[in-house]
Amino acid sequence: MVYFAHVNQRVPMSRTSELTDVEMTILEELQRDARLSSTDLADKLNLSVTPTWRRVKRLEEAGLIRGYHALLDAKRLGFGIESFLMVSVHSHDERNIQLFEAAVAAIDEVISCHMVSGGGDYLLHVVAKDMDSYSDFITRVAGTLPGVRETRSAFVLRTMKQFAGLPVRRAG
Repeated sequence: MVYFAHVNQRVPMSRTSELTDVEMTILEELQRDARLSSTDLADKLNLSVTPTWRRVKRLEEAGLIRGYHALLDAKRLGFGIESFLMVSVHSHDERNIQLFEAAVAAIDEVISCHMVSGGGDYLLHVVAKDMDSYSDFITRVAGTLPGVRETRSAFVLRTMKQFAGLPVRRAG
């Protein structure tokens, strides 16, 4: 477990209930704008730059900040189709699951994959250029994944809310 040093006190960094208000604000601000400089972030926190930078580094080392990413526009990049693909597999033994998950991890069009409960086993978030490309993806890629028994597609017609970050203060 990673610890933060707070005035001669060690506090485990595994849940938000163990984070200070400053640390939660850092997480919120960096979710809003990961390009914030240490100086700008320090200004928002009313702290000096060095302690702010150290807190960010500790949050990274604790695994609470896993990376920094640019949010790209799929449609402007030419991905006109976005879908959720429910996949059911034949067998849930460890070897088959490992083969399936490794194969999915290597597919660029799959932008996220989740093992789920309910009507299927996996929910894949998929992008494609157009319907022809998606059809090709289903027959040549998804249909040939190890252990696939059935797939069902649901197409995104409109997105009302895009992922904009986790609700840091409501967690843990």
